[in-house]
Amino acid sequence: MVLALACPLRGQWQIFAERIPEDGSWAAYRFERSREGKVFSTTELKVSVCDGGEVGGMPCAWLTIEPVGWLGSKERGPLRLLLPRNLGRSGASRLLENAAAIVFENPKKGAYRMRPEDIAWLMDWANLTYESELTPEGTREETVKLGDKERSCRKLKMRTVTATDPPLVAKQTITMDGLLWRDETTPFGVVKAEWKEKTTKSGESKEETKTLTLTGSGKDTPAAPPGKMDGFSLWRLLFGR
Repeated sequence: MVLALACPLRGQWQIFAERIPEDGSWAAYRFERSREGKVFSTTELKVSVCDGGEVGGMPCAWLTIEPVGWLGSKERGPLRLLLPRNLGRSGASRLLENAAAIVFENPKKGAYRMRPEDIAWLMDWANLTYESELTPEGTREETVKLGDKERSCRKLKMRTVTATDPPLVAKQTITMDGLLWRDETTPFGVVKAEWKEKTTKSGESKEETKTLTLTGSGKDTPAAPPGKMDGFSLWRLLFGR
């Protein structure tokens, strides 16, 4: 059923929004997925930022994560979120509600923009509820070795629970439990994250481990912000993802 493909709305990208760096900053990550200790998927992700102007008198930035899927799309592309620059940890934990716009650039089917009212409608339609928290794990910094470099990091425990219950579709719950290592001298602060992701639907559960590891970072000429594009619609959600 096509409705089932529309959800869930992934919550793990909030870890990049807590501290948005200067325009043009970027960080690259190795993203691994594994089951029972065996890696079955390895991809590269890039996170970057460019100016978003002001929205309601508040300075904003476009946070881009790529390539990723969005709302059940088979294709992966840049996901761009227009966010206040001073979100902080509590604001980042409510990433969807705090986004002034979300743009997904599907490489085959074209780009579209979601406005705050579209995001609110989708959350209501999907009966989306989610909670997220980051709490310190210990009081000492921990050394993380990346290649031939060592970084002194703060370790945090992270937990996210996302539930969706859209019409005519079985309720689905995704629980993410893991650890996050932060070093504020790097763009976005994220050095490494590892979590177990458990998906429960119709009484059945699937579990896998996901790991993000920083592989590089830098600063380039800021990219141009997204231009004009199609808006979000129910038709696109059901048939044109």
